[in-house]
Amino acid sequence: MWHLLKKMITRPEPPPAEADGEVMHFHDRGFTRTSHLTRSMGWRQSWSWNEVTAFGFTFTPAMFPDPWFGDYMESQWFFTVDDGERKEHIYFDVTWLDLDRLPPGLLDRMPDLDLDMLREGLQTAALGPRHFAGEGRWIGWQHAEPKPRRRKTAAPPRPPKLARRKPAAK
Repeated sequence: MWHLLKKMITRPEPPPAEADGEVMHFHDRGFTRTSHLTRSMGWRQSWSWNEVTAFGFTFTPAMFPDPWFGDYMESQWFFTVDDGERKEHIYFDVTWLDLDRLPPGLLDRMPDLDLDMLREGLQTAALGPRHFAGEGRWIGWQHAEPKPRRRKTAAPPRPPKLARRKPAAK
């Protein structure tokens, strides 16, 4: 009885995430992408904002065509992250972000985010999944790449001079 009463008074619990669904979380330290596949394969699921080097939108042909309708275009957001060893693109569904209500963590870490560029990509994608001519990639923010330092190279070592012997006196 008390359990039923408690359930009526408190707010309802959020529905559990689908077993194979993807979940994105944005927080002060970075972002997390989890899914059943990433958990079962033991793949990395969290990245810090310091590792993010680019953020954008892509509209490309889907990797797997629909068996009934054939080829179609797919819209996705992406982060480019650099963990020191390699660059990786983290793609996630377009429904996870709304340009008018971006998470504060994302806005704080990406100064000069070009929302107009991203809106241009979204408008192209709005032309439909068969708009193959609209294929493209719109980068709204990119980390300024530090200029590589020129290293001074040492001159190659010179071969040692051969010492000449004076001829022996007779």
